[in-house]
Order: sequence, then C-alpha cells, then structure tokens
Amino acid sequence: MEAAKFTIQLPDDPKEEVSVKQTCMKVTVGLCLKNSGKTVQTALDSISRQDYPHEAMKLIIVDENERGDALPYLTEFTKKTDIKTVLYMVENKGLGASRQMVVDNAEGDYVVWVDDDFVLNKDFVCKHVEFMENNPLTGAALAKELRVTATTPVATFESYLDLLGGKNAISGQMGGFEIFRLTAINQVGGFDVDIKGAAEDGDIAIRIKNAGWQLSRNSSAEYYRKYPPTTWNALWRKHFWYGYGSYFLYRKYKTHAFRWELFFPLAFYIGLKGALKVYKINREQNVFLLSPYYFFRNAASFLGFFRANLDRYGHK
Repeated sequence: MEAAKFTIQLPDDPKEEVSVKQTCMKVTVGLCLKNSGKTVQTALDSISRQDYPHEAMKLIIVDENERGDALPYLTEFTKKTDIKTVLYMVENKGLGASRQMVVDNAEGDYVVWVDDDFVLNKDFVCKHVEFMENNPLTGAALAKELRVTATTPVATFESYLDLLGGKNAISGQMGGFEIFRLTAINQVGGFDVDIKGAAEDGDIAIRIKNAGWQLSRNSSAEYYRKYPPTTWNALWRKHFWYGYGSYFLYRKYKTHAFRWELFFPLAFYIGLKGALKVYKINREQNVFLLSPYYFFRNAASFLGFFRANLDRYGHK
C-alpha cells in the first residue's frame, strides 16, 4: 500500500514546506458503541476504505453490550479486516470510561474518533494526521461535517443553522473533535470516567485548552452522518441528551457558566435573529420558521439540563 504523504514546516523557515513519507506512524481509531445495531456497518465500511496505510492503524472498538445487536457485524469485520482490531465488550461503563479504555490501549501519536454512522472520505485519517503534523500546538481538531440532501423539515432547518456557523473558527466549540493528540489527552489525565453519556469530549476539550493546547478546525477532513435526526422525536431526544450532559460541565467547572440561550424566550429571540441573517442569504420564506425550530431544540436541551439537576448528575 502506498505510504501516506504529509507536509511539515521546517523550524528555521516557517514558510518552507517539505514533503515526507510516513511509513510507520501509528494511528489509533476509536469506535465506542451502545445500541448501534446494524448502523455500525457504516463506520466499519468507512474505516476499511481509508487510504492511510492499514498496517499503521489500530482499531479499538468498545461496545457497551446492552443488547448485543452489533456483535455479529463486529465479529464478521474482525475476521476479514487487515487492520489490527481489538474488540472489548463491556456493560454499563459509560462513554467516559469507554473512551478512556481506547486511550489506555492506544498506539501511536493520535486517536481518531469515529461514530457508528460516520461516512468518512477515504482520506479522512490521512488529512487529519497531516493537519496535526503541520500544527504541533493543536491538541484536538474538528473535521468538516457535510450535510445530506435536505428531504425533511428537520434536515432543512439544520442546513439553515449551518449557514450561521463560521467556516474557519471553532467559536466556543467544546465537543465533537475527531482527532486528539495522545500526548494532550494523557497530559490532562484522560477522560472523566464519571461521565456516563454526552459531554465527555467537551470536558476533555476544556481541560486540553486550559493546559495550553489549541483547539482547531480542519476543513480538509470531511465526513457526513448517514443517519442524522430526521424526525421531531429524534431531534428532541438528541438535544435532551446534550442538555443532560452539559449540566455535568456546569457542575464541574465554575467558569463554565449556565448557557442562557437555553432559556426559552432568549432561544426564540436568537432563532429569530438567525432567521433574518439566513433570509438575507437565500431569500427563502420558510426560513422564519427557524425561530420556533431553534426554540424547540433548546427547550429539549433546557429540560435535559433541568432533569440532570434533579438526578444530581455530576454532584460530588
């Protein structure tokens, strides 16, 4: 298999770049699952198609064996793949502990995280590693998420929200990073194993940033989700889960203030301002429904946040 090619900056001349071949740089891919079922086949196919040298990759799969419905697909994959693969079946560990299990068994300089429904460009790992090699101060990087063609109201409004996001800045982004420098993870003590669900990546991103590392966006690494939320029920459950997880960060960090945009009236106002900006771009009348849509999303997050308080989630 052809070696991956990267460019690096020479210390004595930051403008000059040279091309080098990395033939033995190990990269660990982490895949943490829970109730994935057959959707995991999407991620497995994407990983197997990567043009990064497979002999330099290690795949670690941690499956919270609640139903065991993904096991047949995982077993079949481990039999035929040429990527070194390790499978752990665990119960009720939580996402923080599952992530840390990957880190504890990782090899190489980087960990690339993949969700079960990720469809990766074949150069996804290569582009991410290249970016990290060229940016030695970056502790974690965020890829470019592409949207599937909008065929439902939920997908349409999500595409409107994309128009409001910056292309080059991460602007408050504290989660969703696909590649981490292993040195940065270990420096801050790894993932918080007390986090059972969402916000485990936001938590470690905060600590990595506080330790002096940069959080960056890498638009050259692209992917999309094959199964994004397309129904109102799925959208509600997703953002309720995010709100629940954000409460843990609210309790853990005194500097992590309450997100006032979750408050209902303010959420409606923010959605209306966003709708006006998007309307100037596409002149579509239904864009003004973005305000109640944004209100709906944040209502779910607010109630998740409130429920976590009732459950005393993150209380010490």
